[in-house]
Amino acid sequence: MPAESNAPRVIGATNEYFRGFRVMNACNLLYVINDLRMGGAQVGMARLLNGLDDERYDVTVVTIDGYDKTFVEQRLPTVESILDCKRVRTPRDVSRLVSAVASADVIVGSLYHASILTRVAGVVNRDATVATWHHNERFKTLFREMLFKTTSPLSDVVLADSEPVAKILCGELGLADDVVESVPIAGIPLSEFEPREHDNTGPITVGSVGVISGQKNFRNLVSMAVELEDEDVIFRIVGDGPEKETIACWIETIGVENIELLGSVRELPTFLNSVDIYVQPSRFEGLCITVVEAMAAGLPIVGSAVGGIRHNVRNGKCGYVHDPDDIEGFCRSIRELAANPSKRQRFGDHGREYVEQHYSQRVLVEEFEQAIHRPSR
Repeated sequence: MPAESNAPRVIGATNEYFRGFRVMNACNLLYVINDLRMGGAQVGMARLLNGLDDERYDVTVVTIDGYDKTFVEQRLPTVESILDCKRVRTPRDVSRLVSAVASADVIVGSLYHASILTRVAGVVNRDATVATWHHNERFKTLFREMLFKTTSPLSDVVLADSEPVAKILCGELGLADDVVESVPIAGIPLSEFEPREHDNTGPITVGSVGVISGQKNFRNLVSMAVELEDEDVIFRIVGDGPEKETIACWIETIGVENIELLGSVRELPTFLNSVDIYVQPSRFEGLCITVVEAMAAGLPIVGSAVGGIRHNVRNGKCGYVHDPDDIEGFCRSIRELAANPSKRQRFGDHGREYVEQHYSQRVLVEEFEQAIHRPSR
């Protein structure tokens, strides 16, 4: 087998993507995630794994629902192997997965379904340290919340992706303080984000990034575009999702012309460098990596007073926060920043400095390693 391969190798019905040989005496890290496609948890995972010392860790990623080849090749160049469980059909496939679990020193689960399965895997391999991420301040259903809480004792450590999520896990779900660790998953490589230089040329571009779903509240972003349609402001949304067609139809029906749905983009830093103001009207969030990335790009933020957005966007220092339904408040802040390039520059510079101090790749790796190397149960 070659030392490095850039194409997936299919074994049986389980896709296993090989990249290199195991390192003797390294920590076997098994990272389980729902899928490997563009998303906040996936990007954060990639930055984390790429930041680990490959002399100390052998990493295998298990994806429950497939992977995007481009995402893997661009974002995960250091991972030894990826097991795709989407089409496990033979005893041999099952054996490979069981072997990966049994040989792991640390098992990490990210996103809800993967976290529950990771806790079950910890029952199979009781010698492994089990760490499960939680990325949001809400659960989609009460059943999910109940199952998460019931199975929490199977985790040695629960990784909250932000301080607000950590407070909810301890306060509302009743998890013990010594089980929950706040590990901000952003891991921003600042060299990839060129800071924006703000000037007084128009029109003003308002950008937003995320899965087009109810959580991200892009309907209210459309309402903001309607409110500001007669002003020199253009809205651009990057992302796909279950509400994209609905939002597109609504935009066409009401005839608003100062908003664009761009779909996915290959180079997010390039998009952010074309934006003057970043807006995130989410109804609930965990860390919200896209806001942190926009801060890294030197953009002022106008966001919802929820989760990590409320925690990181200091009012009057790097942006403004409002209730998710306060369309008038959002528009007021956008107008103020649109008219004041020096304030945009000041807010953007402050935000980038804040990210460098709290959300760099170095910070992510250090805090993750401290969390997973706690004594096992």
